[in-house]
Amino acid sequence: MVQKRFASLLLPAIFLAGLALAIACESHELHLIFGLSLTFTNIFLLLLMRCYGIYYGLAATGMVYAASIFLWDKPYIQAIFLLELLFIGCLTRRNKRDRTVRTDALFWLVIGAPLLILTFYATDRSLSAELWLTVLITAANGLFNVLFADILWRYLPKRWFAGSSIVRESPLYLGVVLFHIIIVSITLPFLFYILNNSWNAYASVSNHALQLAESTAGHLSEEIRSRDESTISLSTSPNTPESEQLANLVQRYVSNYNYRVILSGTQGQILADSGHTGDGAQFVRFIPSDSDDLLQDNFYLHVPEKRPRVVSGEEWDEASYIYHADLDGLPLRITVLVPITQYQEQIYTQFAGQFIVLILFFICAAVFGRIISRRLLRGLSQLAALTTDLPGGLLSDHKTDWPKSRIYEIRSLIRNFRGMSNKIVHMIQDSLHNNLLLQEQTNRLQKSEKKLHDLAYYDGLTGLPNRLHFTEFTKSMNLQDPENALPFAVMFADLNRFKQVNDTLGHSIGDHLLSMVAGRFARIVSEQCKVFRISGDEFLFVLHYEDISDVQRIAQEICDSLEEPFEINGRSLYMSVSVGISVYPFDGTEMDHIMRNADIAMYVAKEQGDGLYHFYDSLIENQLAENMQLENDLKSALHGGQFTLYYQPKIDASSGGIIGAEALIRWMHPDFGVVSPAKFIPLAENSGVILDIDEWVLREACRQNKAWQDQGLAKFPVAVNISARHFYQSNLLPMITRILEETGLAPQYLVLEITEGTLIRNVEYGVRVMEDLRKMGIHISMDDFGTGYSSLSQLDRLPINEMKLDRSFIQGLMEDSKKSSIVRAVIELGHHMDLRVVAEGIESPDELKYLANLECDQFQGYFFSRPLPSGEFSAFVRHWDGSALAI
Repeated sequence: MVQKRFASLLLPAIFLAGLALAIACESHELHLIFGLSLTFTNIFLLLLMRCYGIYYGLAATGMVYAASIFLWDKPYIQAIFLLELLFIGCLTRRNKRDRTVRTDALFWLVIGAPLLILTFYATDRSLSAELWLTVLITAANGLFNVLFADILWRYLPKRWFAGSSIVRESPLYLGVVLFHIIIVSITLPFLFYILNNSWNAYASVSNHALQLAESTAGHLSEEIRSRDESTISLSTSPNTPESEQLANLVQRYVSNYNYRVILSGTQGQILADSGHTGDGAQFVRFIPSDSDDLLQDNFYLHVPEKRPRVVSGEEWDEASYIYHADLDGLPLRITVLVPITQYQEQIYTQFAGQFIVLILFFICAAVFGRIISRRLLRGLSQLAALTTDLPGGLLSDHKTDWPKSRIYEIRSLIRNFRGMSNKIVHMIQDSLHNNLLLQEQTNRLQKSEKKLHDLAYYDGLTGLPNRLHFTEFTKSMNLQDPENALPFAVMFADLNRFKQVNDTLGHSIGDHLLSMVAGRFARIVSEQCKVFRISGDEFLFVLHYEDISDVQRIAQEICDSLEEPFEINGRSLYMSVSVGISVYPFDGTEMDHIMRNADIAMYVAKEQGDGLYHFYDSLIENQLAENMQLENDLKSALHGGQFTLYYQPKIDASSGGIIGAEALIRWMHPDFGVVSPAKFIPLAENSGVILDIDEWVLREACRQNKAWQDQGLAKFPVAVNISARHFYQSNLLPMITRILEETGLAPQYLVLEITEGTLIRNVEYGVRVMEDLRKMGIHISMDDFGTGYSSLSQLDRLPINEMKLDRSFIQGLMEDSKKSSIVRAVIELGHHMDLRVVAEGIESPDELKYLANLECDQFQGYFFSRPLPSGEFSAFVRHWDGSALAI
């Protein structure tokens, strides 16, 4: 327990330690000269990335460099090291091979160096020796960090990171170790030389500036002292001829040098200035302050702060040495300003040349060290490779080419291995010869047996167990002994619309698709779950379960396994599966019965939609049997006079009169009695009988309406529902024309009710058909508005006369504020589009009153009358007085 707790604390402790080291390196750089410096931050950040992965590594990198730039005022170009780590992390993550140093070299060649050059150029800095030296030092610094991080990583104890899944133990090669020793031996002296050289150059520049300032002060002091005392006294007063002579003396003295001399009085007044101005305000910024570095007595280094800085070294462009002292024996003070810029180009050029020579020396030494290490270890490496599978090589009877080496120890090792291998060869040759024939015959028998077994029990296309295998499998399930048999579920899986793939793309694509589907199904297989290919696109799963939730989970996995598309010949194919489930022993005790029930459940799942599963229920079987009988009886019902029409009146809101009726079909079945249209209409649509039913309803409604008119009943239109399937038939208009001519009914007394889903399915075609109908004088009503998928952007294109609010919006209208808002919006929408709005399903006085207040145009529902046979409907119309609207 203690050891585990220690291991859990070690990883975050190491991470924090590495982060602290990185922050320390970033805040304490090795300064070279004139703003150029070396930093070793990325050594520790790269180690963190190696140990803890790219996400934790980049998080640590972001924190360190954000602190560097925004807290410690480092230049923005410092972020290039963050970009370097991001580049290395992304490429090494995609490429599993360890090529960190090569990746970093690619970064500096393609991204780092060009970015530095562009940044320098964008900040109005010329392409000078400073730029090239900065690029060389920064790139060498980055490569140095990556190289040393890679070396340190190879020798870190991996047991420290035992809890990290990122770390993997890798072997150390002697050649690599020797190469690392050579690299370290070359790099460290190279680094010390660079530091010493830069510090010496900096000291040389400082000494030269100091000598120049002291020499200038001494010469001026001697010349001024050579004058008489009166002249010196007058010279200390500003704006006198003597002070003007003093200014000319200073100007003449520094005319051939690139530095500035300022003479001032003991009170700080400027007497002479070799610069462009002599005002006191300008002089104040050259007086040494507490922020300037004191190099020696009276000698300071002034580096102005620049914030924000884009690149390093910008502040050194205006840096200068300041010599500020009193002239010996004179009431004067001298200030000598020596700009550093006059030394920079020379130092940069000299330093860049030395740096290039040292880099070339380093490269040559590294290449030479690599060659020497390979040369020394060539024989040992060849021997290690040769003896890796030495027994296998000896058994294969191949000639062994033993390596040669001039190193005595390696040569002795090779000789010992060669003698030992010769003895082993002689020992095993006899046994191999005796076993060879026996092994060959055994292999042949095993292959033949396996092939016969596979042909008998496995599907040749998918490799899954076949129907025969399933039959043998059921024998082991002990169904004859229900008390000892384990519960299981049979899941019948059938691909949806697989026949379309075969018909459109060919059987070869279909076979390939079946093989890929089988591969996904095979991933679900376990000790408890088995899969079989029964035939074609039908698969059977058998699951031994402990809880029914296990069955649901596996069934959902089967459906979800086909969600991703199948890529075949550059084409993406989407497939789905329907799964029917039958559970033993609840849904049967015999396998044939269980499979039949699973098949029935599968067809129910298909009816509910693609990619679904369904459990078997005895009610399903009864419902299927009933639906099958009803579907078979539809034809005989149409020709046998079992259909009849009922009519429900439509009431005008303003006048209270009956202004229309809706024809509703009823089926008087001899066995089941009255069959609801909600039950037999979907069966009629699937079987195609709906076309004949639509024609019969239309003819009967037109005939009855014409008969009422001939009997003196008030003339009003009768609404007839047209199915979606019939609406898109090319013979719709000729059929309606023929029926109107046969019955003698005027077109204005016919209303066709079409659901909004039908109208929106194909807007362009639907608009053309409806326009032709309106030209004939037929009115069109959008039925069940609000229950489909209509688009308001398409609604204004439809040439309709009225819209009917579905009764689902009317029921509970008074209690549901959302429904009332929807109804109000639909009525206003209809009125703005010059459409009549019909509310159907009104069953209470409150609903009628509420809809009347909303100015709904027409009403329909049980509150006025239920659907009536033709005789009762005509009597209802004659006795209607509109009193029901007087609420």
